[in-house]
Amino acid sequence: MARDLDASLPTVVDLPDGSFELPPDPRSMRPLKLILGASAVFNVTLAAAWLAWATLWMPRIPWLLRLIPLAFILPFELFVWFVLRPPVLKADVMEVSCTELLSRRRMPRSDLALINRGQFKERGRKAVWVKYYLFVARDGKIGLKAPAITFFPEGMAEFARRLGVHLHGDFTEQVGDTVDLSKSN
Repeated sequence: MARDLDASLPTVVDLPDGSFELPPDPRSMRPLKLILGASAVFNVTLAAAWLAWATLWMPRIPWLLRLIPLAFILPFELFVWFVLRPPVLKADVMEVSCTELLSRRRMPRSDLALINRGQFKERGRKAVWVKYYLFVARDGKIGLKAPAITFFPEGMAEFARRLGVHLHGDFTEQVGDTVDLSKSN
């Protein structure tokens, strides 16, 4: 199933330092941004309503106490808005990295053997198999995982081509901590 790409949206972006990155599919983040925006509007409205109510009906409450909800909610909402970002894949001469939330996972580019489309078990209260692009090292170990739902398939194919590695699999294989490289040659 091919996604229709916007002609103005590049799949892989060249950066001035010679590196390149694969931005996420903007449509994959639309629901999260909508929820975050609605939450921010609701919380700020609630804090402003508290301020108005306290000013009109409880004038004896000091101004400092009236402003406490806004003083906590505004920075919190800004922090959440700027921190909750979709994953971005970046490659330079030395490494390939995936920046997601507050973490940045990376692996040496020289160790990268292939990118495998597969399912990886996410552990939680209930284990679930999730589709990932798995960046596999030469010894078969998985160095990076990028959620498949976040990236355009065409963009990932271009990213793999620019890295000089093959893109294998079709998201049907369930993968553990290692990938059998003999199957992919």
